[in-house]
Amino acid sequence: METILALDSGLFLYFYNLPHNSISEFIALFFSAVGSMGIIWFVIALFLFYREEKRDHAFFKPVIFVVFGGLFSEFVLKNVFARPRPTEIITSFSFPSTHATLAFAFAYVLSQKEPKLKYWFFTLAIFIALSRIYLGVHYPFDILAGAFLGIIIGWFSLMLSSCGRQKSTRKWLLRSKKIR
Repeated sequence: METILALDSGLFLYFYNLPHNSISEFIALFFSAVGSMGIIWFVIALFLFYREEKRDHAFFKPVIFVVFGGLFSEFVLKNVFARPRPTEIITSFSFPSTHATLAFAFAYVLSQKEPKLKYWFFTLAIFIALSRIYLGVHYPFDILAGAFLGIIIGWFSLMLSSCGRQKSTRKWLLRSKKIR
């Protein structure tokens, strides 16, 4: 376990000690800010919902489930693991990264809804996650755990939302056959 933590600390120091200038700081702060509370993902989801509403009325169901997954990461898992942040810029706990969790959960869900844009979604998620290391508020393993958790939450959110849809579709089909 000590070897893993040493590797994590070494990777953190590598990313954190990359050259910092006003442009790189601005870029990292930008990606961190738009990833905060999933803001950018809500904007993207709203745009896609507006575009897809006629085809998929349940488009927002998995998005809502992702939000609950993010809350679970932030308020349950972080308190269970209680890992301090690498720097004292922020006083809350570090593991797992909720920025990474939300970014990868939303990227997964939205990429299933819009497969043509999946590379853009995951690229955005990677930039959001890496910005957190660059700014000194997360270790790399916090980000990896958040990304892994996010993909699981995304998958689970799609499964939950499709279960309800399959049941209602089945009921509708059975009713329509009885009417005939």
